[in-house]
Amino acid sequence: MTQVSPKQVARWVVGTKHVFVRSLLSFLADPQLISVFTASMVGLATISYRSRVKSMNWKAAHLDALKKDVPKIEVKKKGVAAVDAVFFKRLFYILRICVGTDPKTWLLIITQLGMLVGRSLLSLRIARKGGDGLKAVISKSFVQFGVVITDFFIMGIVASVINSSLKYLANLMTLEFRKKLTTHTHEKYLRDRSFYKAAILREGNLDHADQRITDDISKFCETASDLYSRTFKPLLDVILCTQRMAENIGYPGLVCLYSYFFLSGFVVRWISPPFSRMIAKIQELEGSFRRAHSRLITHAEEVAFLNGSECEKAILNERLGHVTDFSEYYFMWHFKQGIMDQYILKYLASIIGWPILAVPFLLKEGVDISEIAARYRESDSLIQGASGAISDLLMVYKKLAQLSGFTARVMELLEAVEPQERDLSLMSSKFLESDVEDMISFRDITITSPDGRLLVKDLSFDIVPGKNILVTGANGAGKTSLFRVLAQLWIPTAGTVTVPRGARDLAQPLLFYVPQRPYLASGSLRDQVTYPSRFGVPGPERDAVDAKVLECLDRVKLLKLYDSTKGGLDFSHFDWNDVLSGGEKQRVGLARLFFHQPKYAVLDEATSAINPDEEGGLYEWCQKLNITVFSIAHRYELKRFHQVHLHYLADGTGKVEITNL
Repeated sequence: MTQVSPKQVARWVVGTKHVFVRSLLSFLADPQLISVFTASMVGLATISYRSRVKSMNWKAAHLDALKKDVPKIEVKKKGVAAVDAVFFKRLFYILRICVGTDPKTWLLIITQLGMLVGRSLLSLRIARKGGDGLKAVISKSFVQFGVVITDFFIMGIVASVINSSLKYLANLMTLEFRKKLTTHTHEKYLRDRSFYKAAILREGNLDHADQRITDDISKFCETASDLYSRTFKPLLDVILCTQRMAENIGYPGLVCLYSYFFLSGFVVRWISPPFSRMIAKIQELEGSFRRAHSRLITHAEEVAFLNGSECEKAILNERLGHVTDFSEYYFMWHFKQGIMDQYILKYLASIIGWPILAVPFLLKEGVDISEIAARYRESDSLIQGASGAISDLLMVYKKLAQLSGFTARVMELLEAVEPQERDLSLMSSKFLESDVEDMISFRDITITSPDGRLLVKDLSFDIVPGKNILVTGANGAGKTSLFRVLAQLWIPTAGTVTVPRGARDLAQPLLFYVPQRPYLASGSLRDQVTYPSRFGVPGPERDAVDAKVLECLDRVKLLKLYDSTKGGLDFSHFDWNDVLSGGEKQRVGLARLFFHQPKYAVLDEATSAINPDEEGGLYEWCQKLNITVFSIAHRYELKRFHQVHLHYLADGTGKVEITNL
């Protein structure tokens, strides 16, 4: 590199001063530039005013939520999304699930890595050929120019394939991550009834589990996959471009430029608002808005009967307002941060980068002008690429902040559905197994509701097969609490439950539950009766199942639903809840009970919509199938089908009266 004398530097500085003055005067004399500048300032003032008004309105309407969910940056709370050690620990845990040891996933990662290296090397070659093309033009060499054009033609084909491959591989990686993470979540969510504990018992304080599984996991995988390429390629570009630029302009100027980038990156990061927490808050509000729509669909008939359209519209618009208001608040912060990012990392960096690039070539002497032009063009492309790569690396914190918000919500989901050692130890101590067949015993059982209300206290009794039990009591007395404990949905506060050995096997449950409004599965008529079992593959086994299904439908007088001309048992509706009446739904629940033939069954107002003169026949079928029934009911007419009466006093003492009928 040519040595620079003090006189040369002085001449350059004086010349630069005059150029700056002339440029400023030229700017002030240009009416178009003045108009653009004025319009920009007016627009900025308008946006700033709207930002201030919106921020004040949102804070006034949601001040408590803002203090709780979007705390100040310096406040660190457990579980708050932030780019810190907790975030990286959570991220690595989730990525181990996403990547695992699957060769297909590793092949995608390695293939994309190779493509990223190839793209960076191709960028260097394109920059080099750009300089060679300029040199050929200045030298007026048609042959050299033709060589450069041919080279560009070939590189264009290669670049198109690589760029499309990178996008395709990123999409495949996103799908692989989502498939593995969602499958893992389903495994945990649907094991040991974790979905019930999370949704009903509120263990783990988990909100909107459906939105987290369907939306948050998808966005986490998309962001994580995108971050992989956005981090590795810029880093490789910086290394390769720096090595090549040093041959043209030397290392001192590059050190100054990179020092500026790292200093500006620290400043930008320091003034950045808590985007990760804002993203987590937006996802929470989106989940609340989605849940409001889901509730309207679920209870559409009740709302229509009550003419509640206006009320529901107000609720939906209120939830929508929460989403849009906070989103606009978030986008405004993005707008403000974008101004700083654009100016500091792009335009001010260009002002600093141009002298660093130009001075070495301005001071070179004794070199062919075409060679100077070629190397300047090459260095200009390289420094733009390196500066853009460094800017991308410095802007990775935004992606990390976004990823942090999704990581926090996904990790909260995983933690909520993960079986707790405390729960497992309590289950083993409260639920005992006995070799006595069909014997169920409650000893000194005390049960409290999830909100802490005392329902049952010091209850001891045995359930004998063949003796049906009628359970009565006031609304809210906790009549189903005893059977929730027996089904191991709840853990008793005190006492023990002894069940036959093997009763914990969820595939062959000891207890079958038939509610007042039975759950109707998505699927065929056969699936409604066989649920939770499925028999989809045709064959001898399914033929025997179909015969049993038809028999059960006949017992509950629902053969009218079977129509061989419309697919028979394979016929399905979009939603069976929309086509069956309340009584028909209860008959489906009883047909399901007869199909599975459990040893014990809880009928929770399961015949309230069925004609009273038909109840006797249904209870007789239970007796023929050796099903011992626990009937939760308000009608004392059902006493004639039972041998034991349990009555909850509901006086706050947890006392239960037991009477033989």
